[in-house]
Amino acid sequence: MMMRVAGMCKVAANFGMEFQYGEFYLERDYLVFDRNYSMGMKKRQTFPIAKLTDILVVPENGRLYVTFACGDMLFELDEAVNGDLSDFAWELRTARYGVKQDGTQFRNAKRRQYTTHHQHHFAE
Repeated sequence: MMMRVAGMCKVAANFGMEFQYGEFYLERDYLVFDRNYSMGMKKRQTFPIAKLTDILVVPENGRLYVTFACGDMLFELDEAVNGDLSDFAWELRTARYGVKQDGTQFRNAKRRQYTTHHQHHFAE
């Protein structure tokens, strides 16, 4: 099931900062941001999931914020009108890194790796 989050987003880049209302969702290998303007006009912008960094859920003053970056653009989602911000952040992390938050997959993968000593004996 595809998670959609709609609400206000603070977008900061090298040209300045602005607040925009829109909807975020994942589509294939991209994060899509549909910016909703007045009179039914939209502007669709896509960001490759592989380039997303710093995906965080920040609790502050009893509210949740989801922040992430793509290149030189920083995004801060605040108070979603539709959707759950913590679930959306989890889905972003899973799509980006392919693991759950606890990282158990990485710990188990390290245990299964063979050292060069083992590789030498397997080659014989």
